[in-house]
Amino acid sequence: MSSFIKRKTAAKPPSFYEGHTISPDKPPPDSLFWKLWDSSLDLAKEALDTDFMQGIKKGNLSPVDFGSYMIMDIYYCVKGAADYGVAAGRAADHSGLRAMLVHKQKSYDTYNEKMLETWGLDGIQSIKPNEAVKHYVELEEKVCQTDHPIYALVVMLACEYLWYWLSSELQDYQEGNLYAFWIKENFDPSGAYAMGNVLDEYHKAHPGKLDEEKAKAILRQAMMCEKDAFAA
Repeated sequence: MSSFIKRKTAAKPPSFYEGHTISPDKPPPDSLFWKLWDSSLDLAKEALDTDFMQGIKKGNLSPVDFGSYMIMDIYYCVKGAADYGVAAGRAADHSGLRAMLVHKQKSYDTYNEKMLETWGLDGIQSIKPNEAVKHYVELEEKVCQTDHPIYALVVMLACEYLWYWLSSELQDYQEGNLYAFWIKENFDPSGAYAMGNVLDEYHKAHPGKLDEEKAKAILRQAMMCEKDAFAA
């Protein structure tokens, strides 16, 4: 399978990071990124334990189930691109916030174009999302439309980092595995790390603007949606 499976990290030219004060390096151990992630690690483990992910691990997941999931993901990603655009339009460009939101929208747009072509779709109008995906889309729309734009990065961290974390847990299960391509292609945390660094910089520059407990609650909701999407 080709690199289009690498979820939402496509179209990430090195010049983007070189042209902005945004680092794709691993955030410091005491950063907000790790506080948020650690608060939802239990849900990441539950996602790993779903039949879908265990099927990826063992290489025995039905290709029909895999394909069905990817169609749901296309629906989610097209909606996600629009959400990034809404948040970017509401953001002031401080600590790379607006630059990151615009970049992610463009990245999603590129990914979506490739995925729609690969699966022979003219758009998402013919896709009937399941309840798990509809709930996930509604959550992200609400956050991006009504909360401060910095929370757009928080709600998106679930999809941005979880797939890397899952692939990192499955690195020893690639040999002879039908889904080794999925494990390999998602083993890149740089996009999530860049988002985490923007979050941390913004939080430090604007004390009180980002409520850590609210951010943890939003991320947990998104992580629950990711788990439910795998389990649907």
